[in-house]
Amino acid sequence: MNFDWIANYQWQIALIYMITVVVLLRGSNWLAFKIPAIAKMRDWNRSEDTPKRANPKYPPIMKANGRVGAVISLLLIIVVAPAVLTLQSVAWWRYLTDIVLVLLVYDFIYYFTHRFVFHGNLLRKVHGLHHQARDISYIDALYVHPLETLIGLMIYVVSITAVSLAMGGLHVVSACFAFVIWSQINTINHTKFNIDRFPFKTVDYLTTKHSIHHKNMNMGNYSSITPLFDWMFGTLD
Repeated sequence: MNFDWIANYQWQIALIYMITVVVLLRGSNWLAFKIPAIAKMRDWNRSEDTPKRANPKYPPIMKANGRVGAVISLLLIIVVAPAVLTLQSVAWWRYLTDIVLVLLVYDFIYYFTHRFVFHGNLLRKVHGLHHQARDISYIDALYVHPLETLIGLMIYVVSITAVSLAMGGLHVVSACFAFVIWSQINTINHTKFNIDRFPFKTVDYLTTKHSIHHKNMNMGNYSSITPLFDWMFGTLD
């Protein structure tokens, strides 16, 4: 039996990936809510979330979704990250370029998955669970069928693998930043947000577009991170 993969296992990457993601998530949340306007939006979402948490349909879906997300994330950290990421240093501009590439590859794949799989005949009922939320707030980012969470995380795995292969390696720090940006944007998309001024105007735009998508499953706005692909393929509503 060949145990070379055990000998070559890069546990340092798994450890660095896990610590970096946790620090970035906690740090970004802490910094964001130090801004009074953002803290006000958080309080607004909390008030909207309270009656939803009391709805019997929310807790079991959120719990099941959380379990699937935790298991897949653990596999990503322990198995995938050491296999496709690297600790080899790269030029400073590569970090930025690779983060953007991962996010664009993810959003490109997700756009077509969302449009033709989630909104097609195959998984329309599965995705319909998420669309039960018409007037979305923060908690609705977590009200997702576990299969949809699985697919979303697997698209991220495919994205970092593709960029790593195409670029001759993807640094673990770039992958961490890409994951945190992806995670935060997907959460922010589902929040109530009403600050139509710089520098918050872009966030307001994204939340408005996703809110429109939730109100009608036949509407466009299928992208997850940026409206770029909706604009390119004529589905920006």
